[in-house]
Amino acid sequence: MLEEGGETMKKQILFAVDGSSKCMQAAAGLAQLVCDQHDYQFQLLHCSPRQTALRPGELWDADRSIAFARKEQDEQADQFFAATVSVLQENGITADRIQMGIQYNSTDPGSEILDTAKKQRIQTIAVARRGRTQAQSLLLGSISSRVAQYAENRTVWVVDAPLNRTRKALVAVEGAPECRALTYYAAEWIAAIPELRYTLLHLLPRVPPTLWDDGHILDPEEGRRREQTRQDWRAEWTRKVEKFMDEARHALIHGGVPENRIETRIENVHEGVAMDLLSELERGQYQLMLMGKRSFLRNKPFLLGSHANKILFNARSTILGLVDAS
Repeated sequence: MLEEGGETMKKQILFAVDGSSKCMQAAAGLAQLVCDQHDYQFQLLHCSPRQTALRPGELWDADRSIAFARKEQDEQADQFFAATVSVLQENGITADRIQMGIQYNSTDPGSEILDTAKKQRIQTIAVARRGRTQAQSLLLGSISSRVAQYAENRTVWVVDAPLNRTRKALVAVEGAPECRALTYYAAEWIAAIPELRYTLLHLLPRVPPTLWDDGHILDPEEGRRREQTRQDWRAEWTRKVEKFMDEARHALIHGGVPENRIETRIENVHEGVAMDLLSELERGQYQLMLMGKRSFLRNKPFLLGSHANKILFNARSTILGLVDAS
């Protein structure tokens, strides 16, 4: 990735810091993945919660109370930053690749993370999943799911640490436009990471109900014609998929990935797209998975029943990279 004049453009990751053990594990996993890529930089952000009340006896001096609250927020943020920087440096990220920022009096960390990424023109946001159950996330709303849902023109890495250490990346593609968005991101952002192996996977959907029958029992000749129609449908779908997956393979090769580290697979859906992808994640122990999603901001909802949302809730020990394919 080059700026005007031929200089290498830095790849900034906005990483939300909260001092939790999951956050520290996520920082270690991210650092281990990109430590050898010196164009990666970490922008640490801590959203410090608003103080809900003034201290007893200090109502007469609101300015002093606010200053004291600001001091407390700074002290807490410094502790979180120091711990995170230590983890990053232990895993190969040098001090010159780390910057820090604080959002004072935070009331909506998810929105503030997104606003910071937009203002600083950071394309990739990383958040650690805190380990909530699906029911808790639905009831309370987690920061990671909110950021993933509302990020527009940004890619969100939801990190479920500790990570698999397999150097394997799964790229789950549906249609051609989404495949191009995923491939462009992969070629620009992760192709240079050494030793990664890529699996480009497309799950062939079930034959549409309209190709099965016309509401009556088919006679033998109608049955043969209908079966040929279904075979033609599968063949045409497969042909289209093979074309855009071949384009994706060449884009990765152009980005520096050796051809023998790229696998393309087209498989039939078995239990459902989300369940099949989760099964593949578990079977393959992937360290990273990229898939497309559509943001709420473009009125194309990242719905509770969508493939991406089911995987967001259930993917384990991986970095789930959600690329806005709107």
